[in-house]
Amino acid sequence: MENVAISEPRREVAPPGFAEPAAARQPPRELLTAWLLLLLGREATHGYALRRRLEANGLVTDPAAMYRLLRRLEGDGQVESFWGEAVAGPRRRLYRLTPKGQRDLDALVYAVRTTCDTHAAFLQAHEARLRREDERCNIVSHAITCECALQQSR
Repeated sequence: MENVAISEPRREVAPPGFAEPAAARQPPRELLTAWLLLLLGREATHGYALRRRLEANGLVTDPAAMYRLLRRLEGDGQVESFWGEAVAGPRRRLYRLTPKGQRDLDALVYAVRTTCDTHAAFLQAHEARLRREDERCNIVSHAITCECALQQSR
Protein backbone atom coordinates (compact mmCIF):
# COMPACT_ATOMS: atom_id res chain seq x y z
CA MET A 1 0.00 0.00 0.00
CA GLU A 2 1.18 3.48 -0.86
CA ASN A 3 2.30 5.78 1.95
CA VAL A 4 0.07 8.90 1.95
CA ALA A 5 0.69 11.86 4.21
CA ILE A 6 -2.29 13.77 5.58
CA SER A 7 -1.77 17.44 6.16
CA GLU A 8 -3.42 19.79 8.60
CA PRO A 9 -5.79 22.36 7.12
CA ARG A 10 -3.88 25.26 5.59
CA ARG A 11 -3.88 28.41 7.66
CA GLU A 12 -3.62 31.80 6.04
CA VAL A 13 -0.31 33.30 7.12
CA ALA A 14 0.84 36.76 6.16
CA PRO A 15 4.00 36.65 4.05
CA PRO A 16 7.20 38.13 5.53
CA GLY A 17 7.07 41.92 5.53
CA PHE A 18 3.29 42.03 5.09
CA ALA A 19 1.64 44.01 7.88
CA GLU A 20 -1.20 42.30 9.67
CA PRO A 21 -4.35 44.43 9.76
CA ALA A 22 -4.73 46.27 13.04
CA ALA A 23 -8.10 45.86 14.71
CA ALA A 24 -8.33 49.53 15.64
CA ARG A 25 -6.94 50.96 12.40
CA GLN A 26 -8.99 53.65 10.65
CA PRO A 27 -10.78 51.96 7.72
CA PRO A 28 -10.15 53.27 4.20
CA ARG A 29 -12.39 56.21 3.35
CA GLU A 30 -14.10 54.28 0.52
CA LEU A 31 -15.09 51.50 2.91
CA LEU A 32 -16.27 53.94 5.57
CA THR A 33 -18.26 55.82 2.91
CA ALA A 34 -19.96 52.62 1.76
CA TRP A 35 -20.88 51.64 5.32
CA LEU A 36 -22.21 55.08 6.18
CA LEU A 37 -24.38 55.17 3.07
CA LEU A 38 -25.65 51.67 3.83
CA LEU A 39 -26.49 52.47 7.44
CA LEU A 40 -28.12 55.78 6.56
CA GLY A 41 -30.20 54.05 3.90
CA ARG A 42 -31.96 52.13 6.65
CA GLU A 43 -33.04 55.12 8.74
CA ALA A 44 -32.09 58.64 9.75
CA THR A 45 -29.48 58.33 12.49
CA HIS A 46 -27.28 60.51 14.67
CA GLY A 47 -23.49 60.27 14.72
CA TYR A 48 -23.07 58.37 17.98
CA ALA A 49 -25.47 55.63 16.84
CA LEU A 50 -23.63 55.44 13.50
CA ARG A 51 -20.32 54.88 15.31
CA ARG A 52 -21.83 52.11 17.43
CA ARG A 53 -23.27 50.40 14.34
CA LEU A 54 -19.95 50.68 12.52
CA GLU A 55 -18.18 49.10 15.50
CA ALA A 56 -20.80 46.33 15.61
CA ASN A 57 -19.76 45.55 12.02
CA GLY A 58 -16.03 45.50 12.81
CA LEU A 59 -15.13 49.06 11.77
CA VAL A 60 -13.49 51.20 14.41
CA THR A 61 -13.28 54.80 13.31
CA ASP A 62 -12.08 58.06 14.75
CA PRO A 63 -15.17 60.18 15.54
CA ALA A 64 -13.62 63.29 13.97
CA ALA A 65 -12.88 61.39 10.74
CA MET A 66 -16.43 60.04 10.62
CA TYR A 67 -17.98 63.48 11.13
CA ARG A 68 -15.68 65.01 8.49
CA LEU A 69 -16.78 62.32 6.06
CA LEU A 70 -20.45 62.92 6.92
CA ARG A 71 -19.97 66.63 6.15
CA ARG A 72 -18.28 65.76 2.85
CA LEU A 73 -21.11 63.37 1.95
CA GLU A 74 -23.56 66.13 2.78
CA GLY A 75 -21.63 68.59 0.61
CA ASP A 76 -21.68 66.07 -2.25
CA GLY A 77 -25.45 65.69 -1.93
CA GLN A 78 -25.35 62.04 -0.85
CA VAL A 79 -26.51 62.72 2.71
CA GLU A 80 -28.63 65.41 4.30
CA SER A 81 -28.79 66.39 7.94
CA PHE A 82 -31.41 68.00 10.13
CA TRP A 83 -31.99 68.64 13.82
CA GLY A 84 -34.22 65.97 15.33
CA GLU A 85 -36.55 66.46 18.24
CA ALA A 86 -35.20 64.89 21.41
CA VAL A 87 -37.33 62.83 23.75
CA ALA A 88 -34.74 63.37 26.48
CA GLY A 89 -31.55 65.40 26.44
CA PRO A 90 -30.33 67.83 23.80
CA ARG A 91 -31.46 67.80 20.20
CA ARG A 92 -29.27 65.76 17.89
CA ARG A 93 -28.23 66.21 14.31
CA LEU A 94 -29.65 63.34 12.29
CA TYR A 95 -28.32 62.19 8.94
CA ARG A 96 -30.24 60.44 6.17
CA LEU A 97 -29.52 59.20 2.69
CA THR A 98 -30.64 61.26 -0.30
CA PRO A 99 -31.75 59.80 -3.65
CA LYS A 100 -28.28 60.64 -5.01
CA GLY A 101 -26.75 58.82 -2.04
CA GLN A 102 -28.90 55.76 -2.82
CA ARG A 103 -27.72 55.75 -6.46
CA ASP A 104 -24.11 56.07 -5.30
CA LEU A 105 -24.62 53.26 -2.77
CA ASP A 106 -26.03 51.04 -5.53
CA ALA A 107 -22.94 51.77 -7.64
CA LEU A 108 -20.66 50.95 -4.69
CA VAL A 109 -22.46 47.65 -4.11
CA TYR A 110 -21.97 46.74 -7.76
CA ALA A 111 -18.26 47.60 -7.55
CA VAL A 112 -17.78 45.60 -4.33
CA ARG A 113 -19.68 42.61 -5.73
CA THR A 114 -17.55 42.64 -8.88
CA THR A 115 -14.35 42.91 -6.85
CA CYS A 116 -15.50 40.12 -4.54
CA ASP A 117 -16.21 37.83 -7.50
CA THR A 118 -12.78 38.60 -8.97
CA HIS A 119 -11.07 37.92 -5.63
CA ALA A 120 -13.02 34.67 -5.18
CA ALA A 121 -11.93 33.50 -8.65
CA PHE A 122 -8.30 34.27 -7.77
CA LEU A 123 -8.54 32.36 -4.47
CA GLN A 124 -10.14 29.37 -6.20
CA ALA A 125 -7.32 29.31 -8.78
CA HIS A 126 -4.75 29.55 -5.99
CA GLU A 127 -6.39 26.70 -4.07
CA ALA A 128 -6.47 24.55 -7.21
CA ARG A 129 -2.72 25.11 -7.57
CA LEU A 130 -2.19 24.12 -3.93
CA ARG A 131 -4.25 20.95 -4.42
CA ARG A 132 -2.17 20.02 -7.49
CA GLU A 133 1.02 20.51 -5.46
CA ASP A 134 -0.40 18.36 -2.66
CA GLU A 135 -1.36 15.63 -5.15
CA ARG A 136 2.13 15.74 -6.66
CA CYS A 137 3.59 15.26 -3.14
CA ASN A 138 1.00 12.60 -2.34
CA ILE A 139 -0.56 14.66 0.46
CA VAL A 140 -4.27 14.56 1.20
CA SER A 141 -5.22 18.05 2.26
CA HIS A 142 -8.41 19.34 3.73
CA ALA A 143 -10.65 21.48 1.54
CA ILE A 144 -10.24 25.20 1.79
CA THR A 145 -13.18 27.44 1.15
CA CYS A 146 -12.96 30.94 -0.22
CA GLU A 147 -16.60 31.83 -0.59
CA CYS A 148 -17.25 35.52 -0.43
CA ALA A 149 -20.07 36.52 1.91
CA LEU A 150 -21.67 38.41 -0.96
CA GLN A 151 -21.71 35.27 -3.11
CA GLN A 152 -23.36 33.31 -0.31
CA SER A 153 -26.12 35.88 0.04
CA ARG A 154 -27.20 35.67 -3.61
